[in-house]
Amino acid sequence: MRNLLIIIVIILVFNSFGDEGYFENIPLKNVDMKPFSVPIQEELTEKESKLRFTENFFGGKSTMTPLYRYKIYAIIYSKKKYLLGIDPNPAPYDLALGWDGLEKEDVFNSIRAWQYLRWVHWRLKPNCPYDVDGVYLRLANNHVIPANKNILRGIKQLKKKDAVYMEGYLVSYVTESAGRVGSGTSSITRTDRQSNSCEVVYVTRLVSNHGEFK
Repeated sequence: MRNLLIIIVIILVFNSFGDEGYFENIPLKNVDMKPFSVPIQEELTEKESKLRFTENFFGGKSTMTPLYRYKIYAIIYSKKKYLLGIDPNPAPYDLALGWDGLEKEDVFNSIRAWQYLRWVHWRLKPNCPYDVDGVYLRLANNHVIPANKNILRGIKQLKKKDAVYMEGYLVSYVTESAGRVGSGTSSITRTDRQSNSCEVVYVTRLVSNHGEFK
């Protein structure tokens, strides 16, 4: 019995260190963006404005049109996998991402976030230093579409509390599946809160503590 208790204690201590390792704030390698700064959104070049991306799945296909170039360096508050084809959205994963103060351990622990039906939901604990408006400006649900299988592999490895850097494009999309046609578009502002207020990101490069994927 004593040996069992010792093993349990060791496991709890190990998990505790692993769970909080991110908060050492070690910068990600090969990233030229300031950690946890406001996401960068830039106008497309003429060549980029003509790009189109496609995603095929279960007999369906999504065609994506870039709207802006996009970079984000944030902490993961929540991660959710979705089955493609259930809705028009071509993103296999959603990431709830926080920045600009929300990466701090005490702030992270004062916000409870979870995802459901392509939305991120969150509640503030009494000790949260930010009000609702402050969190809306710093926490966003990102529909993440990998540009290739290697980037998808990188997304699969991500965990809650990981720091992640992504670059690519905010996109709109049209999906044809099972005789149905659906569409959607990325948010392009930080102040919206209703339908289409999530970022839809076509990711061409991803960096985390698990490595670089492109």
